Amino acid sequence: MKFLKLSTKLIQMDTLNPTKIGIFGGSFNPVHIGHLIIAQHFVEELNLDYCYFVPNYISPFKIGDNEIIPSHTRLEMLRLATEDNPKFIIDTFEINKADISYTYQTILYFKNKFPSAQLFLLVGSDQAEKFTLWKNWETILDNANLAVAKRKPEVFDPTQYKFPSEYSKKVIHLSNPIIEISSSSIRNYLKSGRSIRYLVPEKIFNFIISNKLFE
Repeated sequence: MKFLKLSTKLIQMDTLNPTKIGIFGGSFNPVHIGHLIIAQHFVEELNLDYCYFVPNYISPFKIGDNEIIPSHTRLEMLRLATEDNPKFIIDTFEINKADISYTYQTILYFKNKFPSAQLFLLVGSDQAEKFTLWKNWETILDNANLAVAKRKPEVFDPTQYKFPSEYSKKVIHLSNPIIEISSSSIRNYLKSGRSIRYLVPEKIFNFIISNKLFE
């Protein structure tokens, strides 16, 4: 019954024919307040209709990572974290594939789903530094804009990203707040017996503690 609510939300939102869509992919292992703050800023700064959270099944960057908990558990936490925000939607495309997911495939999926919408892919500045090493990265920028969120407190220098000139207008640098919280640090806190209260939404805190996750 919990997942029925998620499915209903997806169906309702998909019928609204949005014109500007944000895409936020990741493991969300677990989702934390940093994810939500950045997503909200993403929506507001670019005036997006919706931000789609796309949890992966297996990231090509995390193959063999034994700290990744099952996708259905990560999905349930993401549902709890986003259910009160009408701008946040979860898409299970990558999880449904039950295989390694490449971002270009996800972008093509959204382009086919919303052919008239502008797509904006959210990445961190650390990911942007290596973006041209991603599989079929040109396909991503041929079909979507890249929204780069700052991850470090140092002075932000957009020139460090070596994108070919024909793609330079497809790269947007967000003026987001720097949130120095990561899923890995939360997992480390739990392993060492430290509290993660206020690092994750209260619903997620209770879910993690009651299910004894990441211990």
